[in-house]
Amino acid sequence: MSAEPVSSFTPVAPDADWEGVRVRLMAALAATSATTWNDRNAIEPGVTLAEAAAFGLADLHYRTATRPSAWPLDVAAWEPATDRHWHATLPPGEIAAVADVLARKAPGAAERSVAQVLEPLVRACPAPGDALALLAEAPWGGTFTTRQTPVAVTLLRAGLVRGLAHELTDLVASAVDAARTVGGTVAAQDARAAEALATALPLWPDELAAVVRRERRRRSSTAMLEHLDAILAATTLQAVSAVRADLGAAGLSSDEVEVAMAAAPVPLHTLPECLEETDGASRVWPPHPLQALTCEPVTDVDYARRARQHPEVLRAWAVPGRLAGIGWDGRPVTTAVPAKGTVTLVVERAAAPEVSASVRASAPVFLTEVLRTAIGTEVDQPHPTWQDTLDPLDPRRMICDEVGATLLDVCPVVLQGRLVTRVGADREATVGGALARVAAHFAAGRPESRPTPATGPVIDGPWPRVDQPEEGWTPGEAIRFTEVVTAISADPAILGVEKLAIKVGTGPFVESADGSVPLPPVCVPELADIQCLRVRFVLTGECSDA
Repeated sequence: MSAEPVSSFTPVAPDADWEGVRVRLMAALAATSATTWNDRNAIEPGVTLAEAAAFGLADLHYRTATRPSAWPLDVAAWEPATDRHWHATLPPGEIAAVADVLARKAPGAAERSVAQVLEPLVRACPAPGDALALLAEAPWGGTFTTRQTPVAVTLLRAGLVRGLAHELTDLVASAVDAARTVGGTVAAQDARAAEALATALPLWPDELAAVVRRERRRRSSTAMLEHLDAILAATTLQAVSAVRADLGAAGLSSDEVEVAMAAAPVPLHTLPECLEETDGASRVWPPHPLQALTCEPVTDVDYARRARQHPEVLRAWAVPGRLAGIGWDGRPVTTAVPAKGTVTLVVERAAAPEVSASVRASAPVFLTEVLRTAIGTEVDQPHPTWQDTLDPLDPRRMICDEVGATLLDVCPVVLQGRLVTRVGADREATVGGALARVAAHFAAGRPESRPTPATGPVIDGPWPRVDQPEEGWTPGEAIRFTEVVTAISADPAILGVEKLAIKVGTGPFVESADGSVPLPPVCVPELADIQCLRVRFVLTGECSDA
């Protein structure tokens, strides 16, 4: 047997591949919206959505056009070929040619088609070899090609198999029940049931196996639904083991148990590769959300997590809007715009004292490197065509997401006010200690704003997990006067704080009565070199009975 050479697919009208659908769709849009939508460049989000719709149509057509048979409905295309029925082996593209031959007039029977004459003859054949011999004899010799012959036999037997499977369901169910009582593996039980049915059903061995498998899988689906609440509630290893044992006792094979346990939103101790074959094909269809959500960035959290993989990124956030920095295509962005569908990665660059200033990359180069880490090579080569082969680990943007990057800004903060202390206290030590505690508060950040620790199993994608550090001020979070006063008053020598005011950047001083001082959305506070804190000494005395 020689391998069939690879050839490109040439669609025949009205069929079309992705490019054909896209061309038709864009032509229709140009004709119907010429005055309201005239920007049809590749970068335009509307064009991206139209191309995504075209791909969906072409993919849907491909998936439906290559399904030669609709029965049995419970057989999924993702299963190994050895577990499928004969219908899955029909060569795509041969069905139409075979149908044309079956519709022709039969030799010597002008009023009847080939299918009408051959169907009862093929149904009466006791074995596949007898059917093939029948089609090789006169007057059928040459009616079908060598490749079409087994396809024609399959189609001519399909009505018989479907009819018996539906009409004699009780008989098939009894055989499956009897095979279960003996025990053994699921495959052994199926084989015994098919052997028992051989004397009752006029079907060939592979057809008997398919009918038995259909009944057993119907029961497996029912058993899975009966155990669905237990599957969803299994959040401990002990509970998962118990549910797996119950499913196995209900007749599910080991593969079916894996599929059933995937009904949980986050199956315990289940990674995406557990639901896939070694070649990447999904064992569950449609793919489990666990597979989709860990394959590539799909949320702002994923974009920020990707950015933190860069060795010089200490922290990273994804904020809405287009901020000044570097755009998704590598070009500089000079003006901030609150555009929909735009995301900017705000990154805090880690200090690297061992790297000299001449070697340390400039801010634009550094931000480009961060984007390359977060969204892939598109920052270097924007507008890739759909035919490009992408590395499976190369992250990609969601449709219409525009992801840029900017550096975390630092806003200088000036404190103004009077520290009340006792006579004899060291003025410089009192002020220096208060400023050090406020600086530590700014560096540590507010505990209420720190990332929530993950609970349950850690779900990883195809990249190293780099979580956000807990310490540090969250960009844009306001400075609260009460917390600043608490940090200042931590020294027992400080009796109180009078007329405290805070100034951020070049803005005005804000009095403590206002409650808090806002910060720009990409800014964290840092004490300025110049401070305006003064010390007021007060006399204190002790009470006595005299």
